[in-house]
Amino acid sequence: MNLIENLKNYFSTVDKQEKAADTPEGICPNCWGRGEWEGEYYKFKKGEDGNPSNATYNNFVQDVARQLDKITIDEYSFVCETCKIKVLHKLGSY
Repeated sequence: MNLIENLKNYFSTVDKQEKAADTPEGICPNCWGRGEWEGEYYKFKKGEDGNPSNATYNNFVQDVARQLDKITIDEYSFVCETCKIKVLHKLGSY
């Protein structure tokens, strides 16, 4: 899956009030936490009266993706080019 799909899946899980991972797949946990993106999503939803149009929602997700897309992944870790943090992961998961 690409970054935008990963973000949409994450926010969809949050909307359903299901247990979501700490960060969307492939996202630097350091940058995700510092950017407070989940909080930004709640502000976005509140500003749209909880019912954003698809076009507005897609623009929001694309804006988040543009700011979080600088991650280099290898077999055992990923390095965020923004904050330079290296995070180890299990094979196939983050």
